[in-house]
Amino acid sequence: MKILLHSQVAAPSLLGRYRFAQQRLREAGIDSEIRTGVEVEAVAAGADVVVSHNWIPEAVRQLPNLRCLGGKELTRPEHLTLLASLGFPTMEWTTAPDLNAALAFFDSWNADKLILKRSFTGNGHGFHVLTRNQPSYTAWDFERDVICKEVNPECGRVYKAELFGGKLMLGFVLKKEPLATRLSPDDPCVNGCRELVTYREANERPDERHREIWEFSARETAALEALSAALTLRGFGYVSVDLMHRPDGQLVAIELNTGSVTAWWSEQFPFVRERFAASLLNLVQEN
Repeated sequence: MKILLHSQVAAPSLLGRYRFAQQRLREAGIDSEIRTGVEVEAVAAGADVVVSHNWIPEAVRQLPNLRCLGGKELTRPEHLTLLASLGFPTMEWTTAPDLNAALAFFDSWNADKLILKRSFTGNGHGFHVLTRNQPSYTAWDFERDVICKEVNPECGRVYKAELFGGKLMLGFVLKKEPLATRLSPDDPCVNGCRELVTYREANERPDERHREIWEFSARETAALEALSAALTLRGFGYVSVDLMHRPDGQLVAIELNTGSVTAWWSEQFPFVRERFAASLLNLVQEN
């Protein structure tokens, strides 16, 4: 059996994770190879299992006798629909056929702010806040982008769960303030959305002021690991779920990231690569 550990970018933190897993596989008598800097379709042939940090195209997934564990190119509506279909609670969200229909949610949701989340964006670049009676509103893809209201107007904290192979790899919290405290005053909405005060500078490495390890409850961990197991059966690999607490305390998913999950921060903690290697070895031995 041959395992391919793939990433388009040779990030040192991810390579450290892969090399640790490769050693565990070698100790179990399982052959593996790490390939970076190339598209997965160029190196998948000959492998029995491909684990990719990136999206795996459908053409690769259809190769005979190959098990794929990696990302899939899905829109935000598709991600949230998938989570709900697997029984995991999500935030209240919708799409809209046009701008007028979208703005009508201010009234139907009795909301003073709407959140626009664009598909195929990262690092917060797809997150926009809209308020009533702005001078103008940004354009967006009405089929692929999501409109939602605040999950909890009193709490802006975002919890992240990194999952792989039916196991929780890492939980942490982003210490964001509620949106009401982050809206810039006298904002002309030049780009058709509200300017937000950032909780850290763009080039500033996050520290304990911005994020910290988070321990999910036993019930939450069980639900997250059940979700991970279901995603694994559907060919997903290392994923990150963004979550928030509703005012009633219910943890709900606001986003699912299935490819290129940032590794540099999580790899500060040795237990992450240990959990990854153990989960990978378990999956391979079951293959």
